[in-house]
Amino acid sequence: MVIPSDGDAPVKLALKTLGSLDGVLKNPGKRLLIFQCYGGTHSSVTAASIYLNLLPRDRVPTNRELLRLPYFDRVNNDEVGPLRFMGRDRHGASVYILGSRQWRKEIKILLQEILLLLPVPSAGVILMGCLTRLNWLARIGGFISRRLGLTSIGRPLVCYGIRLNYRHFIRHVELLENRPELFTLMSN
Repeated sequence: MVIPSDGDAPVKLALKTLGSLDGVLKNPGKRLLIFQCYGGTHSSVTAASIYLNLLPRDRVPTNRELLRLPYFDRVNNDEVGPLRFMGRDRHGASVYILGSRQWRKEIKILLQEILLLLPVPSAGVILMGCLTRLNWLARIGGFISRRLGLTSIGRPLVCYGIRLNYRHFIRHVELLENRPELFTLMSN
């Protein structure tokens, strides 16, 4: 794996992710699903929440419903990296979110390599990238809220952007449900 040359930031991020794997694999359930995005606070939370039926599929959620979700627009810059538990699905699979900054491809490769050495749940590990579901409004709102700390400006933009693209999130989750092999990172 090639580590980007911008200092030790990707290494620190990878170590946070690896450090969280130990606890995750002690009680993984039948399958391990990881929803991945840039900061682990907007698109991955939205997609995982749709998957877990914490958000509706028959309508666009309100801003209030989005803001009530665990981790939604609450993960700080220094908290990105560890896997965060969102719940278990109806089949007993453990569902996590992961923020991996601009190193999502490197983190995916690292996870694949590490999982070769660790006990993997019987139904495997699925990694679903969610960043591509975000439009520019949600990205700008996320930057303003999380990076600049101006939540009163950023949060409404993030919510509006996610609500505009909400049907895309639903289709992405439905693709995962109907074709999980497209997202499988590791299986036994």
